[in-house]
Amino acid sequence: MSWLKTSRMNLMDRLTMHLKAEVALQAEGFSGEPGVLQKVGKRFIRVNGLYYVPSTLQEIVLLHPNDKAPVKVEGEPALIRTTYAGSFQARLVRNGTDFIEIIVFRDGEEEDLTLLIPLNKIISIEAT
Repeated sequence: MSWLKTSRMNLMDRLTMHLKAEVALQAEGFSGEPGVLQKVGKRFIRVNGLYYVPSTLQEIVLLHPNDKAPVKVEGEPALIRTTYAGSFQARLVRNGTDFIEIIVFRDGEEEDLTLLIPLNKIISIEAT
């Protein structure tokens, strides 16, 4: 994967691929409970009947149902530096027009997490 090569997919397109599945939203001063992604519009998403602006969120965690194993996706090892969490190791899966998709392992979690992070929250991405 070339670090500078961007897929033509934007954040809303990627979220559309996850419709009717669970997501967890995180933003400064806000940590919502996991909920079902019900609708993806042009600027907003609806989760559990409430509307959110994805580009203002720090991260969107794509959750997988217990009865359905997540698809194994490979990614390139990277050091991600964000405006809200400092630096951390991850695997870069996709570099979209306005987001990145990464896989991370966090203490206390049973499995790797798939995160979508808007580019306005990314400071740098370094190959490791």
